[in-house]
Amino acid sequence: MSDTNTPYDTLFRAAFVDPQTARELTLFLLPEAHSRRLAGARVTVEPESLVDQQARTHRTDLLLQFDLDGSTATGNGGSTVYVYVLYEHKSYPHRWVTLQLLRYMTVIWQRLADERGEDRHALLPPILPVVLYHGKEKWDAPLQFAELIVEGADSRHVPHYRPIFLNLTKIPDDRITGSLRAMLGLLALKHARLDLEEPAAQMLTELLHLAHADPAARHLARVVEYIYVTVKSEDEVDALMAAASRLGYHEVEGDYMTFAQVMLEKGRNEGLEQGLEQGSLQRSREVLIRLVDRKFGLTDAERERIVACEDQSALDAALDEILDAGSKAQVLARL
Repeated sequence: MSDTNTPYDTLFRAAFVDPQTARELTLFLLPEAHSRRLAGARVTVEPESLVDQQARTHRTDLLLQFDLDGSTATGNGGSTVYVYVLYEHKSYPHRWVTLQLLRYMTVIWQRLADERGEDRHALLPPILPVVLYHGKEKWDAPLQFAELIVEGADSRHVPHYRPIFLNLTKIPDDRITGSLRAMLGLLALKHARLDLEEPAAQMLTELLHLAHADPAARHLARVVEYIYVTVKSEDEVDALMAAASRLGYHEVEGDYMTFAQVMLEKGRNEGLEQGLEQGSLQRSREVLIRLVDRKFGLTDAERERIVACEDQSALDAALDEILDAGSKAQVLARL
């Protein structure tokens, strides 16, 4: 992850940084051939430090290490074998995602190669790169890395790999099962950018109510509530509060009201009259201006273009883009 997190980054890590919940995520989402192999393995959530310290804008969302039975090893003489599952979640189609993942993988392999030294028999573990998509738009970015290279290139010199691609929005809500933390995390991530309809609002509210009574899930519940107040429209937040009130879940309703008031006061303090929605727009504009100016520099006209943007989705897309953008035009094209 980058130093500048989106709300979706915060939600993803709050839900899945716990090893047991990360295991559930993997076994639930991966194809059966992979999930069956990993089912009995010990899982560790790797620290972010495993990914490039010198390129802080190129940091993985979630890296899991599965410790398999040594008998499955090939070429390592029965020593412990690791399978790394590398998750990169996206809320918008991202053209260069396979390049981004390839960078992550080479950084991880280089770190492990350095640890192994000059052992002539040393091998590197496999890495399963996963793109977990939860956006509104149809995914139209290449998922085969070689498709990013101009036609006619000698295929012997072009990496060919395809990450596992999972579109969370296509999984029906009633098929999302597991522990309370896993279900709440997946459903909240799925609906964070979708238009929130009544059945989903009620299911989320029921899970939040259960999470408030569970010390292990209470923090995640408050993260979900706060982020939904941040990214959802005022009508959607009102619908969530109404569902909590109707069901008698006053602790959930109270949290929404508290977070909404905090956001409203923040908007007022910034001189914004549109409350939550305008407050979110203004904060996104300010962050985008600061990041683009710091990375590329901004002209007055470009600054005014960002300030004039009234589309929260476009601002979020530009913020996502800046992490890996090679040019200012690439970021501003999202507006």
